Amino acid sequence: MNAVAAITSPSRMIVDSDLLGPIEAAPEDVIHFPEGLLGFPECRNFVLLPAAREGLFWLQSADHSALAFLLADPFRFFEGYSVELGPVERAELQVEAASDVIILSIVTLPRPGETRATTNLQGPLAINLARRLARQIILSDSGFGIRCEIDLTHAMG
Repeated sequence: MNAVAAITSPSRMIVDSDLLGPIEAAPEDVIHFPEGLLGFPECRNFVLLPAAREGLFWLQSADHSALAFLLADPFRFFEGYSVELGPVERAELQVEAASDVIILSIVTLPRPGETRATTNLQGPLAINLARRLARQIILSDSGFGIRCEIDLTHAMG
């Protein structure tokens, strides 16, 4: 199902979300993933929204109403975490200034019987907010894995 339900005006649109309800956004707010996400190559357009807690965000697909990801600012939750974008990634994201790029990690909420959420620190998302371009990157030697426990109630200051 296409999540973009209607254009409300030339400068606004409604993105349907099964989880978050209708989301009003400007077309220029849509973030484009040219290669999609790992496991979701056909999903290329998303809207990024702040969540209720600082350091958390929702990434809602504009292509599929049922697809939404909870994202975390990994630097608020994991001391010593760092990401260096290589020249290829910088070129693909059209990075002009490092301050244009944010790094967020995908959170997996706990299943029944599990106590903690986890986040993928080995495959974070690099988002160029100035260009509205993003890609999932793979950190081969970061020392952090794909299922790092994260306490969503306590971010570092």
